[in-house]
Amino acid sequence: MMTTLWRPLCLAAVGLLSLSGCGLVGANKIVRGSVPDSITVTSPAFREGAPLPVRFACKAEGGQAKTPPLRWSVASPGVAAQALIVDDPDAPSGAYVHWVLFNVDPTANELLEGIVPRHTEQALSTAGQTGYAPPCPPKGELHRYRFTMYALKAKVPLPNGAKLNQVLSEIAQRTVARGRMTVQFGGR
Repeated sequence: MMTTLWRPLCLAAVGLLSLSGCGLVGANKIVRGSVPDSITVTSPAFREGAPLPVRFACKAEGGQAKTPPLRWSVASPGVAAQALIVDDPDAPSGAYVHWVLFNVDPTANELLEGIVPRHTEQALSTAGQTGYAPPCPPKGELHRYRFTMYALKAKVPLPNGAKLNQVLSEIAQRTVARGRMTVQFGGR
């Protein structure tokens, strides 16, 4: 039973670390060559390195579990789709993926608060559910949350609700550019 639970989590963590460009042994097997950090990610609701407003957190933290608004620079021509991965690298069991949105329109440059864009797919999160899993760190712990946009050379050929490790691998194979914004939440 324990092996059944840990294997998907380990695979997801390896895929996520590979996407983030860490120097993990074997990461180059998934991300070939260097991927430029040429996408600028911002939000009208918070700044880089600042605390995430409570409304985007879980209800246990007094939040509303709303998806946050994001803006990003539009990738260069030839991009067929975009993807967003929201993760917590400080989770006790390793990188925790809160949300994966993929096959986002290649011309889109904004995500509105509380709205999932039409005609996009969502992968299962680390918790095994589709959709935004709001930050909810253990009491007293301050965690970082990374909002990473990826420009993809081709759409991800997987359906809504696809397994996390499969989607991460497909995103890694198609990434031509990326950008990230990191915020923090917790510590109460």
